[in-house]
Amino acid sequence: LLSIICHTLIQMYLKCFQILQRYQLVAVQEIMDSDNAAVKHLVHQLNQESGCHYNFILSDHLGRSSYRERYAFVYNEELLQPLDWYHYDDGCEECGTDSFIREPFIVKFSSPSTELVLVVIHTSPDYAVQEVDSLFDVWTDAKQHFNTEDVIILGDFNADCSFLPANKWPLVRLRQSKALSWLIVDSEDTTVSVNTHCAYDRIVASGTVPDTIIPGSASAFNYQKALGLLYDKARDVSDHYPIEVEVKDTTWDGMMFEPSSSLGIEGGQSGMPCDCVGVDFTTCKGRCGAYNPSLPCHCNASCSKYNSCCADYKEFCQD
Repeated sequence: LLSIICHTLIQMYLKCFQILQRYQLVAVQEIMDSDNAAVKHLVHQLNQESGCHYNFILSDHLGRSSYRERYAFVYNEELLQPLDWYHYDDGCEECGTDSFIREPFIVKFSSPSTELVLVVIHTSPDYAVQEVDSLFDVWTDAKQHFNTEDVIILGDFNADCSFLPANKWPLVRLRQSKALSWLIVDSEDTTVSVNTHCAYDRIVASGTVPDTIIPGSASAFNYQKALGLLYDKARDVSDHYPIEVEVKDTTWDGMMFEPSSSLGIEGGQSGMPCDCVGVDFTTCKGRCGAYNPSLPCHCNASCSKYNSCCADYKEFCQD
């Protein structure tokens, strides 16, 4: 099973355990502690509560400013093992030529019967159209990197309501490609709030993956109803519901992996050393990602000035 949980709070660990135990593989977002103590404690306690052998792999700290987040995959290591991983190279942050506020983290997992590539992403709401469109390039890169068509992209895409309205879908290659299946449909509500009905969180799959999905299993898990929580308590766990999908495996013979003796894998550093040779620093054009005290080239959500860096995204913007 696959899922994503955002904004997990330490004081709600017990409810998190009840949710996490539903899954063999979970993508976790918005991890912000500097020493990984929260996720390490969470997985340690999950093992105690469930009697299973969960482990995790962490991305680098990702972001353009002092505010940074990490991704993690939490997995049952008797059934899944990470084989290889990398951070998508989306360009040079210092030059402002990168595509994502938080670049995707990509992991290839092995099970006793198959292999699967997962891409986790938390897009910026202000740049949701551009970033979800750029996920097409990430998908292409992941397929080439691992020589496979079987890829799942999942996370908080911010792909609905005002962040990515229906009239912007024609601009999103990830949506237009017939090779990709959007498993979480537009009508799904992945938000806990009673004031919103938005399918922000998505699972997108390619290759043979869609054929292995159990029909009707792709959905948001409404843990408020399932666990009998009051609304305020449900919001304490997260402001998003986990999205999930169940995969059938008709070839598994019952074999399991040997659990590791250590807890946690560091996914390495994101980004490569880069220079800004050839970049025109007198303009923001072509550098919408730049964030520099002397020349801040970051668009705002209104995108009203086409002569600024928003000229790069004129087709995405409204007056």
